[in-house]
Amino acid sequence: MPAMVTIPAGVAIVGAHESDGFRNPDETPQRTITIPKPFEVSKYEVTRGEYAAFVAATHRPVEGNCLTDRTQRGNWVYDANTTFRDPGFAQTDHHPVACVSYDEAIAYIEWLNSRTSGGYRLLTETEWEYVARAGAPAEDAYPWGTDSEGCKFANGFDRTTMASYAGMDTSGYKTFDPMPCSDGWLNTAPVGSLAPNKFGVYDMIGNMGEWIDACNARDVTSGACAKRVVKGGSWGTLAHNLRVAERVPYPPGHRDDSVGIRLAR
Repeated sequence: MPAMVTIPAGVAIVGAHESDGFRNPDETPQRTITIPKPFEVSKYEVTRGEYAAFVAATHRPVEGNCLTDRTQRGNWVYDANTTFRDPGFAQTDHHPVACVSYDEAIAYIEWLNSRTSGGYRLLTETEWEYVARAGAPAEDAYPWGTDSEGCKFANGFDRTTMASYAGMDTSGYKTFDPMPCSDGWLNTAPVGSLAPNKFGVYDMIGNMGEWIDACNARDVTSGACAKRVVKGGSWGTLAHNLRVAERVPYPPGHRDDSVGIRLAR
């Protein structure tokens, strides 16, 4: 069963501080929200091996059409042959699963609940930011303070990645800011490879973006949720997009070589 960490009750700081130069309109205003009871969160992101067990047990078809830049560095396109089993880079069963949609994440959780005492789910956005911030001050965009410290805790787009992406066309980037450090990993790292945060949780920021239990408010039509939210950034995420408040909406069927799953209970 997934290793879980108990998170104490407390007060969550949600959204971007007014001093955050990279804040987006849907991250403001920053607010505080009470977490009235302890809850559990998975110590690690769901691994490829854990997800593969679900696929094998349920005989679920393995689908592709995953967003990847495996053909040309920096040019992300949907590829029919890119799946969680082959996300475009080498992985073992100890790496976080990639190329899973929100719908597939929910199916995995339903299967997990069917064979355990239950209660597994995705984190809410408030819970996610509470765990990711791990007590950091409201004005800090990153849980570790300055982005130069990030490589101790987060596998993001850094000097290691930059060496492989040398010559990439960055003209389409409003801000191109690799992390000014090196974590040693080009793509995903095995879960738990870097330091945990103050709650004892690994890879809340970086390595793999994580689907959360949130509908993007701007994408609700006729009561249906057209887009879900991903938090945390990944191995391919620039520094300013690794902020705790950053939120990215995707359709629930979206698959991405940078998006995976973390559990709550």
